[in-house]
Amino acid sequence: MAATALAHSPQSLPPPTSIAKAPATPAKLWLCAHFPALALEALKIDTTQAIAAIATLNGRPGLYAVSAAARQTGVEPGMTQNAAQALCPALTLLPRDPAAEKAALKRLAEIGLHFSPWVSLDRPDCLLLEIGSCLTLFGGADRFRQQLREACLAAGHTPAIAIAPTAAAAELLAGLGLETQIAEPAQLRSALGPLPIAALALDGKTLARLGNVGIRRLVDLWRLPRDGLARRYGNGLLQRLDSLLGLQPTALNTFHSPPAFAARRELPIGLTRLEHFFPAVAQLAESWADFLRQRDAMALAVALDLHHHRRPSTRLELRFRHGNRDAGHCLALLREKLERSPLPAPVLGVELLCSEIAPFQPAISSLFAEEPTTEANSDWQAMLDQVQNRLGHRALRRFGVAADHRPERAHHHDTTQAAMLTVASPRPLWLLDAPEPLSADSFTLLSAAERIESGWWDNQALRRDYFIGQDRLGRKLWLFRELSGNRDWYLHGLFG
Repeated sequence: MAATALAHSPQSLPPPTSIAKAPATPAKLWLCAHFPALALEALKIDTTQAIAAIATLNGRPGLYAVSAAARQTGVEPGMTQNAAQALCPALTLLPRDPAAEKAALKRLAEIGLHFSPWVSLDRPDCLLLEIGSCLTLFGGADRFRQQLREACLAAGHTPAIAIAPTAAAAELLAGLGLETQIAEPAQLRSALGPLPIAALALDGKTLARLGNVGIRRLVDLWRLPRDGLARRYGNGLLQRLDSLLGLQPTALNTFHSPPAFAARRELPIGLTRLEHFFPAVAQLAESWADFLRQRDAMALAVALDLHHHRRPSTRLELRFRHGNRDAGHCLALLREKLERSPLPAPVLGVELLCSEIAPFQPAISSLFAEEPTTEANSDWQAMLDQVQNRLGHRALRRFGVAADHRPERAHHHDTTQAAMLTVASPRPLWLLDAPEPLSADSFTLLSAAERIESGWWDNQALRRDYFIGQDRLGRKLWLFRELSGNRDWYLHGLFG
């Protein structure tokens, strides 16, 4: 009994501090990969030679990026062409290609998504990755940095990588080529203090004013009173300093790689009969449908490549009038195209590609089934896809309503996939080429007037009252009466 009493006594209970706590949220840690030679690497040239990319700098042509071999001769970015060629007569000058640089950065961002779900391209020539939540997956910051470097080098780009508790500090360090790592926010002042103020990318006038008073390093700025800095050099300088230390929030956009499907099947031998290689196409279509369902997406178009030996691939393309992710429907259209497309050579492999992907939009039916059911509408769209597949993408046109009340201009037709608009008042699809005069005793009115007064802005004013009527033969008419002039009646269209 004594032992039992001791077990339940208050003194035997564990202290409150020993209660397990939820793990803390990992602190944010930023990695910046800066690509100083991106302008040259994007041109797909040998950067071991003396090469420079030229661009317009301050309104005149100048050197934007310089290879390491050119730097050894004294050539530096910002020089004029004549000065650079005087130092290095063998220097090769190439125009900068911003589009190629943007494409290269996008490819690098897609590589970055393999390491972190948070990648930003907001800074020029840089990748910014938030890595605090995923370091344990790679065995620490050093292994993370090494694996990212190897992936960038394999893509043909050489990065300078820095890690810091703030994105601005990581960008500053990487931009200076300082491949260092700062783990704690408290270490930022001491680590960044020796850096030159020129690294802040301030305007030349502000840099000159700071230099005139003997300020050369960041630590010199942090020693000065904040109110004095703001009064003499503006709030922009303080905001830049605060962003380095994490005191000023920085908004960054995240990069999202658009989804795309690509799958291929190799065949054991060259096949010429459709029934022999079509099962491989069916496997690809099932994978394609699973890919879309997992992402709650639909495809607007797909392409099937048939690979041959020493011949160009045969490509068959499908476009859907509305997004689709039904493997059976896709296979039916592909089979029909294959049956009508002669093969130039035996098929050694099949590949299904899909890059035009949109969010899935399920059909919406009326609660009381006043509209066609989802299944019926789906069958109708499948039939239209089949007709379009046989006759061509531009063979089918759909009617829509234009933003104009005048009947002659209220309708249009095109090949887009936009849904057809509706109007409140019923109007016929069959309009006469020109309104025909109508006697007042040849019809009976069935509706009230719909008044249309429009077109005053383009000198084609129209003032009419439109009615629905019925003639002696039982035809349903769309007719109008002019509101000016002789106020005669005219027949403008017929209902089906």
